[in-house]
Amino acid sequence: MNIPSVDHAILSGLTSFSGHSILFDRFVLGLSSNDLLKGVTIVSIFWWIWFRDDPNQSKNRERLISTTLSAIPAMSVARVLAITLPFRFRPVHSDLGFVFPSGSELRLIDWSSFPSDHAALFFTLSAGLLFVSRTAGVFAMAWTLIVICFPRIYLGWHYPTDIMAGAVIGIGFACLGNLMGVVGRISRSILTWETKNPGLFYWSFFIISFEIADLFESVRRIFAFIYKAFKPILL
Repeated sequence: MNIPSVDHAILSGLTSFSGHSILFDRFVLGLSSNDLLKGVTIVSIFWWIWFRDDPNQSKNRERLISTTLSAIPAMSVARVLAITLPFRFRPVHSDLGFVFPSGSELRLIDWSSFPSDHAALFFTLSAGLLFVSRTAGVFAMAWTLIVICFPRIYLGWHYPTDIMAGAVIGIGFACLGNLMGVVGRISRSILTWETKNPGLFYWSFFIISFEIADLFESVRRIFAFIYKAFKPILL
């Protein structure tokens, strides 16, 4: 199996530390599965900016909605590419001789690793925050890279280029979604809905926020259940 030299160099460097500190390996493994420190942190920044006092609050809320809407096609493109491009085994499942921390085995052996949907989603959100707060955006970008994406490389769940591709997709859709006129009309319509029916709006906003923080895991499980239930009938 051939992999880009940048992947080989980075993984070789990282896996040379694997096993030297059981405490660090366990910390990274625990970090990788802790939604509070991953998606919840990024989503909570959205809620903070949504309710903070700011003279440009209406425009900020419009951009937050635009960014949230942009995350949906970003995730969709990442999944379509993962399905249609040549299958790429995850590093932990490859036979390239890399040594990863004990316990890092990932069950998604039948899911191609390229590109990373984690990176696509959270880089969309982080890049979108740059349009409303440079400080919050830079923090979110750094958090996404270090807390969300680094563990997935260190544990052998993704190659660095998987993360890079996901980041390009995410940042691209965030920029596209925040350009004037691209999704501005939809965002303004949603803000009008928030004014007229705040109860229903925030009920929906909460559910969407929860699913983003959970990387739509609940939705995936529902669709997986439906697929397995109806597969014998359809086939």
